[in-house]
Amino acid sequence: MSETTIKESKKDVILVVDDQPNNLKVISSVLGDSYSLSFANNGPNALKILENLQPDLILLDVMMPGMDGYEVCQRIKSTEKTKELPVIFLTAKNDIEDILKAFRAGAVDYITKPFNIMELKVRVGNHISLKHTREQLKNANDKLLQVIHEKDKFFTIIAHDLRNPFIGISSLSQIMVEQLGSLQLDEMEEYAREIHHASTNAFNLLKNLLSWAKSQTGRMDFVPQQLDVQELITETIAFIQEAAILKNIEIESQIAEGLSVFADKEMVATVMRNLVSNAVKFTHTGGKVRISCERSDQHIQISVVDNGIGMTSKMVEEIFRIDVSNGRKGTNGEPSSGIGLLLCKEFTERNGGTIKVESQPDEGSTFNITLPVSNF
Repeated sequence: MSETTIKESKKDVILVVDDQPNNLKVISSVLGDSYSLSFANNGPNALKILENLQPDLILLDVMMPGMDGYEVCQRIKSTEKTKELPVIFLTAKNDIEDILKAFRAGAVDYITKPFNIMELKVRVGNHISLKHTREQLKNANDKLLQVIHEKDKFFTIIAHDLRNPFIGISSLSQIMVEQLGSLQLDEMEEYAREIHHASTNAFNLLKNLLSWAKSQTGRMDFVPQQLDVQELITETIAFIQEAAILKNIEIESQIAEGLSVFADKEMVATVMRNLVSNAVKFTHTGGKVRISCERSDQHIQISVVDNGIGMTSKMVEEIFRIDVSNGRKGTNGEPSSGIGLLLCKEFTERNGGTIKVESQPDEGSTFNITLPVSNF
């Protein structure tokens, strides 16, 4: 039986290598209902099959003509593609030296002939389970390493962006102290304005960073409730209004009365503050920001639209990635770390919603978030 016979299924796949047809028949009758079996009657055929097949387990006879099981196992273990495959030897030999030789060749277990049906089932089942467990652990470890790598990059970005406003505060205040006697009132006012501006930016960044840290460590309360959308937007505009006035930017609210969402107030307020603040930040002096809302099925869509500097398609693609620096200065040099948008995505999704962005360079951006209208 030199050709591969595979039962089409989603079962675990076992490659059985044995030159005795009777042994193949026994194994097929015992394991055929539980696993998808592939067969080879000698070592070279088995190695050829493995070029195109990645089984979950190999049952390998020791005594075969030409190339014995020890050599076949060594070749399997010497190849990157197959070295992690578990191999169980099938052998009539139970001498300790033969058993040790099998393990030295790379086997994970051995089964003596003639087969004990229950032993065969249990040993095969155990090693299949172990293989899956190892794969799950490896996948979990790979994901963990990826998360750690992404957060390392993220904190590097944050450290850089957090340092800048404090450098500004320190240097400007030092100048004021050293030159206080010679500074004119308008010069002092300018320095004070710059210090206030830098400290406000640092405070906003720290506030976002604290919210993100609380969410990552599970310490942020999640208390969804019915929220009046018009009231929420009114509070948001009041929070951003001073920055908008300084840039002569009009914030227009088109929110109908009576619309509500079912969400956590603190999280949604953070989302709206960041979206509207960004819209003002990246809009030129004299520009306009519009906030609108509409109901669709069981969701409310809130849109924040600006006619600012916009974004390239690459920026849009990367805007919610933690491992990419999305910080850039606003139209008046306002700093931005990008952490606010990470919070927007996380908090919106935590509340059962979605966030999307459309943007064109020099034309502006539109951020759409959806939130459920009730706890359905």
